Order: sequence, then C-alpha cells, then structure tokens
Amino acid sequence: MQHMKHKLHTRRLHATHAGITALQFVTCNRSTLLSQGRDGAIKQWNVSAEGALSRVPLQVIETGSYNFCRMAIYMPEGPARNLLQQQARQSSPDDMSHNLHAEAPNPQRNNNAPAAMSDMGDCSQLHTELASSTHSEEHTTVGTASAALVAIAGHDPAVLEIWNLQTGAPLKQLHQPEGVKHGMCMAVQLFSQTAQHTLYALIGYEDGDVAVWDVFQSNLLISKKLHDEPVMALAVDATGKGGICAAADNKVHCFSVDLPAQQFTLQATLEVKQQGIADICIRQDQRLFATAGWDGKIRVFHYKKQKALAVLQYHKKGLTALAFDARGQRLVSASRDCNIALWSVFQSDSI
Repeated sequence: MQHMKHKLHTRRLHATHAGITALQFVTCNRSTLLSQGRDGAIKQWNVSAEGALSRVPLQVIETGSYNFCRMAIYMPEGPARNLLQQQARQSSPDDMSHNLHAEAPNPQRNNNAPAAMSDMGDCSQLHTELASSTHSEEHTTVGTASAALVAIAGHDPAVLEIWNLQTGAPLKQLHQPEGVKHGMCMAVQLFSQTAQHTLYALIGYEDGDVAVWDVFQSNLLISKKLHDEPVMALAVDATGKGGICAAADNKVHCFSVDLPAQQFTLQATLEVKQQGIADICIRQDQRLFATAGWDGKIRVFHYKKQKALAVLQYHKKGLTALAFDARGQRLVSASRDCNIALWSVFQSDSI
C-alpha cells in the first residue's frame, strides 16, 4: 500500500448539501471527468494534463435523480458511437441549451420531475447499429463522453433511465412490470455480449431482486431474488456472461448469465463475517475480484475458483468505492475516513 499526501487540485463539483455519489474518468481525444451528485445532475468536466479540472462543467444534465444509485456508463463502439454523434448534431440548440453552463442546483427542484420522456423516440436504429459494430478482443481506450450512454435511477427511483451523454437527452425508461414492486433501483451495470450485439442492463433492487433487461426493447428478460436485503453493488465481467452481486447482508453471489436461454445461474455464494458491501470490482483478466466492506475491509477473491484469497485492512471507517487500474496492477480504495489507499495486489502470473 502507498501513502500519498500531495494534493494536485481541488474543485467543488456539486453543492455541499448534495454530496457526490459517483465519479468516472473517460479518456480518448481528451480526458473528462463525469460526476454524479445528489442534486439531480450529472456533470462533465475537462481534465488538463496537469490534473486540473475546468472551472465550469462542459455539460450539465439535469436528471432529476436524488437517490443513491450510482450511474453506469456504456461506451458504444464503431457505427453505434457514430450514430450517437449524428443524433447530437441533428439536435436543435433549444434542445441542448439546458445542458450548457447551467446554474447552481436549486434545492427547490427536488419536487419537480425532469421533462417528460414520451418523446424519447425509437431506439431501433441504435439497436441495429450496435448489432453491426465490430467487436475486438484487443483492449481499446474508451471514447469521449460525447459518445456514451449513462444509466441512472430516475426521479421515480423504481424506474431506470438511459440518457445520451452528448445530447443530454433521455433515451429509454425501464419500468417494472405491472403489479411487481421491487422498490428502488439500488445498483446498475450496462453490458453487452459479443454474440448478441445488443445492450443489456443488470439492475439490483431494494427488495434483493436482480434483473436483466434488454435496453433497446425495454424488455425484462430475467428476474431472480438473490438477497433478503437491498442490493448494494453489482459487477459484470468483460464477457458479459458472468458477474458478482452483494447487498446489505453478508452474502456475495457469483452468477452466470445465458441470455439466449434467458437463464440466470447462481454459481457460488461466499459469506463474509460482517454485513454490508458498498462496491465490487472485477479485474480485467477475470482472475480476481474485490469487495468493499462497510467494516472498512477489502476482501480479495479468486474470480474463477470463487474462493477467498486475502483481507486488506487500512481504513478506519466503512469503504465506499473500489477500482482496479487499467493494467490490473493496482487496487484503489476509498473510505468514509476521507482516505484513498493504493494497493499492490496479486499479479496475473502469481494466481
């Protein structure tokens, strides 16, 4: 583990009363930072080579979402990305004006829903373009946020919304089936499978249910109750055929997904000593995954063998986030103790 005291740059991204729910870097032609606050907004910031953030956001998307569900980003490739950029160019200035240099969030907006989504339009063209995209096994740097989709629990937290980050426009809403009450969306991941060429959403709900949706068809494919407590964290591996979920209980579930057969199979259940997991991350080589515990401990597991490998402890309060670096050589943890720790974990040739 490394200790770093030097502060490169500070910037207030969201109002003090709102706090920040999620941060994600997106890099290609330039580096940008996406921030999600509990003020109903997602903001995009330019990041300089020195690590400084722009004084004003490049874009502000007013989602009207005031819950704790973290956003999930999906970066289409090839023709699908080009289509998103084309849609943005065809948008009128009036359609995009609310995204540029928005005023500071107003707490009085909390009771106001975002604009109605009845005019979202048909996503079938994007679905077709995604199906024709090329899929390379080589690692590629993700595109800019101007060619991305973001999933977020909506103003109604039981509904998942998909937004176009370039236009700041909503594309889809995923409503729970009539008569089904899973409660709020607590965690979400967007993913695709090479053989299927479409976009899926994995959603963890307040009642412990985990569901897989076909995003462009707004179709619920699979629903399975895995926890007795609210789902707090989800992770899908690079193939889109397996993943991990955890909740406010002490169980970590490893699962596989067979989308053509619409089957969701529980592969293993791992139990930890203390309840509550805030985040999960799977290393890119799919050999390791790690969990961020409310007890301040990082637990490292072998992903394929589904067995515990190590417990890492440094933080004095509960963990809030975990992430592997792009090369899988470092693990970063963040905690309520206001510290960020950088860990050296098992290398690929050692497990």
